[in-house]
Amino acid sequence: MGNMEQTVWNLTHGNGFTLTDPMGTENISRLAVHADFLLVGMVPFYMLWQDAKMLILVQTIVVCLGALPLYWIAKYILQSAWLALLFALAYLLYPPLQHIMLHDFHAVALATTFLLFAYWFMLGKRYVLFVLFALLAGFGKETVWITVGLMGLYIAIWQRKKVLGGGVAIAAFFIFYYLFWHAIPAVTPNGQHFALQYLSEYGDNTTSVVWNVLRNPGSVLFTFIQPDRLEYYYRLLLPVGFLPLFSPFVLVFAAHSLVINTLSSYSLMRQIDYQYTSDIIPFLFISAVYGYQKVVLLVLQYGRTNQPVRFYITGVMVLCMALSSFLWGELPLTREDRFYYFIWPLPEKNTLRRMEDMMLPEYTVSATNDIGSHFAKRMYLYNFPVNAMTADYALVRLGDQYAWPSGDEQQRVVMQLLQSPDHALIARDGNFYAFERKNK
Repeated sequence: MGNMEQTVWNLTHGNGFTLTDPMGTENISRLAVHADFLLVGMVPFYMLWQDAKMLILVQTIVVCLGALPLYWIAKYILQSAWLALLFALAYLLYPPLQHIMLHDFHAVALATTFLLFAYWFMLGKRYVLFVLFALLAGFGKETVWITVGLMGLYIAIWQRKKVLGGGVAIAAFFIFYYLFWHAIPAVTPNGQHFALQYLSEYGDNTTSVVWNVLRNPGSVLFTFIQPDRLEYYYRLLLPVGFLPLFSPFVLVFAAHSLVINTLSSYSLMRQIDYQYTSDIIPFLFISAVYGYQKVVLLVLQYGRTNQPVRFYITGVMVLCMALSSFLWGELPLTREDRFYYFIWPLPEKNTLRRMEDMMLPEYTVSATNDIGSHFAKRMYLYNFPVNAMTADYALVRLGDQYAWPSGDEQQRVVMQLLQSPDHALIARDGNFYAFERKNK
């Protein structure tokens, strides 16, 4: 959250598309992490209220608006307002989407809605609006340009708009190629996209990874059927009643993201808690709509009447929605909900806020990752314990289960600061420590 807000703060204050290297001491281009240029679009909103909550508010509104194009798509395909409403509700209750909404802010999350709008306008052959929303989606993350390119191919081949569709496809694939092979490597220390480390089993650069994946289908298929991968598919599909399996063609638009998440050595990419499903969710739901239609048609071939068929299929879908919401959803009283965790303030809240008010933008700060967004309104924000001894202020909250590089290392540096004659402990509240460098 702090990384995102610092980038938007820097943009707002004329410092460019930059942030402090999360693992280092220098300011770097945000492009070294992701080509999520939608952060530039956050600037007008952030100027109204310079707080991380503004980013969360915009994300919440935009992602929820995705229910509208999904409703229109489902109504158009299924010719039923009630079924369309059910799919829109399923979208809002979808556990992976709820987890994305509660896991900080990510520009690619906005692409979920923009892709749904793009598909709707593509379906209706309203190509100007399609291009607009496709561009917005592509600005969410570099890999989304592959999706845009595939949608261009669909327009060229299936909708027979060869010039328009071909132009969109060529432009989108070129943008992805330029970003991944040239622009991003140009601003990274090792000349490679950082995420390639998660695919190092297949090669040490972008070209070799793509080539080795294509030339080793057996190894790739074996990876696809590992237990944790099957669990990943199950969690994606259960909330939509496994309907995408009956009409999987639309999933082609999300195939690259599914493949990357499945092959990655970074297991978090296969958990529904994070943003890695953002560009998959739109096509899972669109595919589910087509899958619903396909199941109805298949059953009707055996002489069933239309109404009972829809009644039974809808019933199964509702049961799957309810079960998955209970198992993995974020609504109150579900099995793993964090509702009270998110609304219950930290015991250190007042002290944390007081320190936040003290931290003028010209001060450099080293802060632990879980509280970084409170102190992101500055040009230099280090990820504690980086520069903990030299920053103007070191602000630490111990006990984070995701502590970087480890909880023990953070504790060791805190003890070092407590013993340092060059630092003063200016606040302590529970697990929260605030240190000021003397003579700063």
